[in-house]
Amino acid sequence: MKKKLTILFLTLPVVFALTTALAVEKGLINSINGFQKFAVENSRQSVIDDLQIKALESALEDAKHDADFQLVSGTKIDMLNNGIKKEVAPLVAEANLEYAKRSKEENIKRLKLDIYKAALDKLLAEKQLEMESSKLEMLKEKYSMFEARYKEGKITENDLNDVKYALDTKEIDRDKAEKNLEIADLELKRLLSVELGGEEIAVENKLELDEWRPISIKEVVEKAIENNIEVFKKSEDLKAKEKTMEITEKYYREGNFSYDDNKVNLETSRIDLEDAKTNLEVEIRNKYNNLLTAKDNLELAAQWQRIQDKKLESAQAKYDQGLISKESLLDQKEKCLDAKYQSFVAIRDFNILKAEFEALYK
Repeated sequence: MKKKLTILFLTLPVVFALTTALAVEKGLINSINGFQKFAVENSRQSVIDDLQIKALESALEDAKHDADFQLVSGTKIDMLNNGIKKEVAPLVAEANLEYAKRSKEENIKRLKLDIYKAALDKLLAEKQLEMESSKLEMLKEKYSMFEARYKEGKITENDLNDVKYALDTKEIDRDKAEKNLEIADLELKRLLSVELGGEEIAVENKLELDEWRPISIKEVVEKAIENNIEVFKKSEDLKAKEKTMEITEKYYREGNFSYDDNKVNLETSRIDLEDAKTNLEVEIRNKYNNLLTAKDNLELAAQWQRIQDKKLESAQAKYDQGLISKESLLDQKEKCLDAKYQSFVAIRDFNILKAEFEALYK
């Protein structure tokens, strides 16, 4: 057993080196699905998971081998321990192997979710930079207008300085947006295991609302409990504890230390399983409520954008008729930019909450 493990872990650095090389050499398909496929194919965690699975397969073989050579005679405690090794140890080893296989799938699912979130964050960062850049251009236009008024003696120097301060502040906001985009790009590269100093990764997807379908929260909870790997682990642990108690009852009764200790372990395992199911249900219901709130925020953001767009249409018509100044028109355009960006924020928040919610039961 030890020899097998040694061989497995000695190969780990070599496999990692190959994985990194592949991540650098293979071309990326610049879509969320392409990113997810690329990340899974070059996942270092999957390499570790595969090694763990192989080690546990060996452990299961050893447990079955040991079970075939257990003695049936001896003292009560000997017979109890032999019975556990014969009947319980293989169950535990098999459960550990299955848990490792499910963990690998869970890690892949988590990686895909992280890639999805990082891609949306980058798309939103791009929208933020677009908004701040547009606002900056508007302020530059305003500043030129105020400079002309100042030269004509229509405004004071303080009035001009106020606009200059707003312009300088907006340049800082634009620079922050550029930095946020760089951070989002680095996070996506990190998840893809590609060179951080390389060219910016383009995300070809659009920041659009994911489809929403009504669901039965009861069915979701049932499906989540069925698929959750931690619930599975605790369920298998309970089966092992039940089997251990069944063997213990053949040799001891209440009042004996081995009997009482295994009984406590059994009841604790049963409580742990119920707690895991309850905590999972609470998490699902809380996430679902957050998702509904995000849906409401989405509708409010869309409504507010429509209102600002209508106000801009009205302001443009008034400006064309000479009823309002260019400054007033630019103010309304800025409000429209804010409303549009907040709609993108609401879309990003809803899509991510929806993806996190679905990851709990799918």
